[in-house]
Amino acid sequence: MTIETFKEKAQAMRPMLMSTALRIVGDRTEAEDLVQDALLRLWQLRDEPIRNVEAMAKVVVRHLCYDQVRRRHEQIPLEEVDMMDAIPSEGLDDEGERMMAFVRQLPTLQQTVLRLRHEEEMEMKEIAELIGVTEVAVRQSLSRARRKILEQYGQLRMKSEQ
Repeated sequence: MTIETFKEKAQAMRPMLMSTALRIVGDRTEAEDLVQDALLRLWQLRDEPIRNVEAMAKVVVRHLCYDQVRRRHEQIPLEEVDMMDAIPSEGLDDEGERMMAFVRQLPTLQQTVLRLRHEEEMEMKEIAELIGVTEVAVRQSLSRARRKILEQYGQLRMKSEQ
């Protein structure tokens, strides 16, 4: 890919990447830095056969954002987290918002696979090719993510019924 082609693609993708980064990190300056880092990584992959550059860019920026958020917060083992405390009470009346809070607590790979499958509506094979794992590994990650969310939801319901 030539530098001109890359610049055109980067300019076209930048608003989408900024939106994604800003939604995750919540700070415009930080989001701009992360988008720039993501574009730099994509430039380094310019000679690789990437089928969908936009999807790859979105995955890269998400991973960078999640890493940044993790660095900001102390890691607490999931078993020690009280789910009622982990979910902010304001603005989460909707069941879908609670589910998204659970999703945000998953490991990065599981979050990515879950989001690519359900938000981006990608096929298992496409996800496997995009993130460089086998289709079986994608199915396992997706299954683990769904199972963990159901488990967390069940714990939340039990606590609310008490």
